[in-house]
Amino acid sequence: MRARTTLALPTLTGTLLFLFIPLVLVLYLRMPLGLAPSILLGVLLMAGHRFIARPFMLRELQRRCFWCGGAVGETPLDASTRSRDKLLQARACSRGCRDSFLAFGRFVSAVRPVVALLIFVPIAVYLANAAVRIAGGSLIPIEVARWLFKVPIAIAVGGLSVAYPLGRGMTRPPAIDFPVHNLFLLGVRNTLWVFRLVGLWWLVSWVLWLRF
Repeated sequence: MRARTTLALPTLTGTLLFLFIPLVLVLYLRMPLGLAPSILLGVLLMAGHRFIARPFMLRELQRRCFWCGGAVGETPLDASTRSRDKLLQARACSRGCRDSFLAFGRFVSAVRPVVALLIFVPIAVYLANAAVRIAGGSLIPIEVARWLFKVPIAIAVGGLSVAYPLGRGMTRPPAIDFPVHNLFLLGVRNTLWVFRLVGLWWLVSWVLWLRF
């Protein structure tokens, strides 16, 4: 019972911390509080989230499998990778999880410029457009801005989620220079499933929007 409790609490905490991410997306894209309050609250949550999520990752790093999110047990396998020029001493619970995580890290390292372009530029453009509208100006219509935000990000995360096995054939060192703590919250494997589902949903919705 104690082992189950020890595993369940970090899993629950990671899940709750991960929910901040869809909350920010709802604030940005749905604007339930109105334009200015929703965007400002979303920015505050996005900026502040790392100060909670990263300490959680560092605290649990030696006890949770970075790939599946499960307990590593008494004989964890080393799955260390680079993250923003620092060594991240990740652990895995099995050879399969270790190999999958390192393949993911190698693939992310190889496509880093493309992924950064497809994720960070749309976020910057969307927030800049929102700031202009908050100030009383008009740059890009809200509905168009939403798709300019969602489509590139869907391509990036959806592409990562299905193409990362290509990293198994790469020899470059694994490196994850994006907010790695967000991947740890559910475990990379589970996060990639979220990427697949959300990416597919956004792309299908975009096609339907174009048609109708």
